[in-house]
Amino acid sequence: MACSRADYLKKTIQSILKYQTSVALKFPIFISQDGSHPDVKRLALSYDQLTYMQHLDYEPVHTERPGEIIAYYKIARHYKWALDQLFYKHNFSRVIILEDDMEIAIDFFDYFEAGAILLDSDKSIMAISSWNDNGQKQFVKDPYALLRSDFFPGLGWMLSKSTWDELSPKWPKAYPFRDEAFIY
Repeated sequence: MACSRADYLKKTIQSILKYQTSVALKFPIFISQDGSHPDVKRLALSYDQLTYMQHLDYEPVHTERPGEIIAYYKIARHYKWALDQLFYKHNFSRVIILEDDMEIAIDFFDYFEAGAILLDSDKSIMAISSWNDNGQKQFVKDPYALLRSDFFPGLGWMLSKSTWDELSPKWPKAYPFRDEAFIY
């Protein structure tokens, strides 16, 4: 997911390509750009290993409350559009979402391949995330433990089509999601 930060996006793409092993080749790479920043588009199109998608949203934003940030509505629209494209146009059964400022670890693709088995077999799992706010060394007792969370950690997450089928029609108008706007 990208918008206008070509320098960050380049680091993310390089990080992904660095760890493209035989497992990683099972994961086609798509860049979804929100808007028309020319440096981001030029960068994305310079890589043969990925598919470029561009979300151009010229609809005016009507906030629900005074003082709300218009960018949050634009981000929500972009995510919905991109996920609809990947699940319904490209017909993927699962999608991993990264933002343009993330760099991945060496075991990223192996982690998500293993996580896909859990996601497919346990319908009570909404998403698999590679991010843990509490994953710092001083908080971790077992670095090999996989923990379940009751909140959405975001930042490097995998979603299934069946979950998106449920979420897409009720996707919130703005991000960050307000508690009352997104009920599971």
